[in-house]
Amino acid sequence: MTATAAGSTTAGAGSPGLATVYRLTGPFRIEPVVEPLARLGPGMVLLRLLRAGICGSDLKLFSGTRERSALARKLPIALLHEAVAAVLAVGPGTPLRVGDHVVPSPNIPCSIANPAAHPSPEAACYACRPGGPGPNYCLDGHFLSSDVDGMARTAFVHPAACTVPIRDRVPDQLAVLTEPMATILAGLDRALTRAATPPDGRFLVLGNGAIGILTAIMLRVALDVPPGRILVTGHHWDVRAGAVERIATPVADEAALLAAHGGRIDLAFECVGGEATPDTLALAVEALRPGATGVLFGPSEGAALFDTRSMIAKGLSFVGCNRATPDHFERALDLCADPGRWPVLEHALCPKEFAVHDARELEAALYYAWTKTDPGRAVTIW
Repeated sequence: MTATAAGSTTAGAGSPGLATVYRLTGPFRIEPVVEPLARLGPGMVLLRLLRAGICGSDLKLFSGTRERSALARKLPIALLHEAVAAVLAVGPGTPLRVGDHVVPSPNIPCSIANPAAHPSPEAACYACRPGGPGPNYCLDGHFLSSDVDGMARTAFVHPAACTVPIRDRVPDQLAVLTEPMATILAGLDRALTRAATPPDGRFLVLGNGAIGILTAIMLRVALDVPPGRILVTGHHWDVRAGAVERIATPVADEAALLAAHGGRIDLAFECVGGEATPDTLALAVEALRPGATGVLFGPSEGAALFDTRSMIAKGLSFVGCNRATPDHFERALDLCADPGRWPVLEHALCPKEFAVHDARELEAALYYAWTKTDPGRAVTIW
């Protein structure tokens, strides 16, 4: 793999000061709208999208499978929040340079998103103020493609404080994984501060979708866990087994998993969410050893039945995480800077990429990502 710029065409680019925004207006329907760009004030940067991964949260909105009230509240909205972009212009007091390739963090904490209401760290929301759990759990910020437009735009203005430059040796093809990698690192931080994992610990990844496969990869590259101690459950192993080869051990039979490892797993990751949540949580509770921890990456769409009796009896802890800070982005890019890791990280990418020049091509990419059985993250090139 070589470090090359991804794509040179700006889809639907208009005159200076205008951008095309590709908004989801209903299930399976993307509509382009040309709009003025936001003012490029101090501490802001103007970015052009180069590559963007398609997250499961994008697909729930695209397919209309989010809860009805959430769809009514969020739409219309531009999707995509995992991206590589190029800097087109910089505002005053901005350390970035025109031409830099960067990873925009979609998580904009309250002190940046709403400085009038939160003018100092002490005046920040409960999560962001000193001693709080941190901006990953901000109560009054923004998250792109969730409560404000995502990155499916030909250009957009973004806070420089939420924009991380890519090292020269990191290829854009891997840098597009930075946001989900950073989120997994944030989840590991939360889990490993609660309970020490023994040197011979066992790790269970529930789900072999894009986040499940990337979680297994992160255990290999970030913690150097041997493949035999990383167990991954899931479906479609006939086409997905190669994605975890020499990285983790695929598990097709959950009964056999519990027979061999029930009550002996040190750390479990729920990477499925949705309607499967009750089943995956039940499996995690049964598989974890007493005093162990589970990390929830996959959100359910509603309340899920949960066996609190077994959880209490075993003294289990569950932590939730689906966002990351710029520090986690920096650490993720550090992992991508080692060419020796590239062959492993490439397992997290879908075999297909999609060039996007218009709304119909974006719809086609999203539909493929929604229906595919191929492993890894589907990526669009802009």
